[in-house]
Amino acid sequence: MKSINNCLLFLVTLLTLSGCYPIETSSHYNKDFTRANFESKPVYLSFKKPKDNSFYFILAKDTNNNDYKLRVRWYSYSKSDILFNGYNSSLKFLIDNEKIISFTPIKKPKIVAYNINSNSREEEAIFSLTRDEFYSIAYSKEVTVELNGKNKIATGYFNSRNSFKAFREFIEKSY
Repeated sequence: MKSINNCLLFLVTLLTLSGCYPIETSSHYNKDFTRANFESKPVYLSFKKPKDNSFYFILAKDTNNNDYKLRVRWYSYSKSDILFNGYNSSLKFLIDNEKIISFTPIKKPKIVAYNINSNSREEEAIFSLTRDEFYSIAYSKEVTVELNGKNKIATGYFNSRNSFKAFREFIEKSY
């Protein structure tokens, strides 16, 4: 009996420390149930230097359009830094070291959060992806993401545990 309890404790500890987490998607329907908006929780990437200006994604889809929106939130550890360069910013995906897809914001980037304690802030830009582009990112084997801003370039990498899983689950949960 004691060995079973130790085994269960060990398994629970492994699951807790593994870093896996479910990617939740919220759905909002209009009153006639003819249109829906889907949005994911934050999708985090891996970075070689996490203390540099890192970023994450929030995936979104509106059933009226057949395209996906990618909200990119970029951290700045200095309140005076402006990360995005307006419409001149770019987001590039290197897919399986073969194909590069590049995007520019569809709306002017904006500041969405300040943290007084750490003297940091968060900026957001929205990019539009077609269904085929979104699927090619989600179902590839390796993805590197480069975010070009005003005076900074940040490079992130998809990881199999969170990033790829989040994109694939979003495809399944958003109609």
